[in-house]
Amino acid sequence: MQSLRGFPSGLPKLDAGEYLIDAMFVMRPTRSNGMGEVAADWDTIDAFARVSGRISEPWEAETLFAMCEAYHKGLDAGVNPLAIAPVDQGDYDDPG
Repeated sequence: MQSLRGFPSGLPKLDAGEYLIDAMFVMRPTRSNGMGEVAADWDTIDAFARVSGRISEPWEAETLFAMCEAYHKGLDAGVNPLAIAPVDQGDYDDPG
């Protein structure tokens, strides 16, 4: 899978739902709250869905919210130089 800029993202290959990853990065999965980075909240996801038309179903918004939370968690873990990369933690089914 490639990122929006054409470079490898390091994310696993998906059979379906790849558009949600694209939507997450177009929307930006984290925001500054003035004290640090936080995951995108429901208001941000709702506004993004209404304005962009990229997602329309409630389950897509819920999934996007969970993806932003997981991205932020991985970003926080990445501050530790000894942390294991999220893609190497084995929390997903690796088809290959």
